Amino acid sequence: MTGIDRSCGRGAALKKFPFFLPFAGCRGQCVYCNQRAITGALSVPSPDDVRRALKKLTAPREICYFGGSFCRFPKDTVKEYLDAVTEAAPAGSTIRFSTYPGDLSDDAMRALIKSYPVSRIELGIPSLDPAVLASCRREADPDKILGDIAVMMKDSLPVGVQMMIGLPGQSRESSIRDMEKLAALKKNDIWDMRLYPCLVITGTELERMWRIGCYKPLSVFEAALWGGEFIDRAVELGFVPIRIGLQETESLASEAVAGPHHPALGELILADAEARKLVRCSHDGPWHVPRRFISRFTGHGRFGVKRIAEYAAIPESEACRRIIFES
Repeated sequence: MTGIDRSCGRGAALKKFPFFLPFAGCRGQCVYCNQRAITGALSVPSPDDVRRALKKLTAPREICYFGGSFCRFPKDTVKEYLDAVTEAAPAGSTIRFSTYPGDLSDDAMRALIKSYPVSRIELGIPSLDPAVLASCRREADPDKILGDIAVMMKDSLPVGVQMMIGLPGQSRESSIRDMEKLAALKKNDIWDMRLYPCLVITGTELERMWRIGCYKPLSVFEAALWGGEFIDRAVELGFVPIRIGLQETESLASEAVAGPHHPALGELILADAEARKLVRCSHDGPWHVPRRFISRFTGHGRFGVKRIAEYAAIPESEACRRIIFES
């Protein structure tokens, strides 16, 4: 698959059962977004559709509403989707959904959400840079975004974030500054994070920008290094990466026309992040690595070994000798 899923955080013990609501609740379309092409979901399931699917389950699951902006439905519609879970899913199931930060600035909406077993609210925050947000045709008021999240935190709502790299006008430095602003807000809280390197998807404004030369997407190698630096810093700041890269689907494979679309992009990013951490903690090694991570270092042309060699400024053969895989 294109991405790496590392489930963690509240509700993580439960296997996810996702429903995709493409463009549902969206007030506009970001330049990079084509949710139907990404997920292969062409229509929005109704609350009754959700009920019918959940009644077939035999064990508790984390029921997920992804795509669109969940809390931009009318409050009664949000309640119907939440009720579908509590009425039809096995006892002990929880709810996870994605939405825009401002969708929960309303007191009544927050009170409604708090009355259900919500395990995580994933907030779409591709960037906090006003120029980048404007280039993406995304609502661009970073101060309001941070203020809305602060209100959610005051109400003890469980926050997670979805961020992006490689957006039009975005730099490595600006993306890491964005994350550091969120880290300052969350303080000691542990937040789930999804990181999505930007792809050029057919039928988007970004495709048009790319074809006329107004946008240059990241290469796989550039995405691996940028993503590695981003994830390394994110983990330092108390974020838990639960996915890196989009979930691979037949639809995505056929609709991604440019950018870092690669079946092992998540592994490459994690390899770079791990190499940075190892060399930072012990510049000359030896580096002790759990055996379960061996593919990050020896797979994909020994990508992880190469990254350690680069960061430690030693030959690749010497880096390989200093890595010790442990059970």
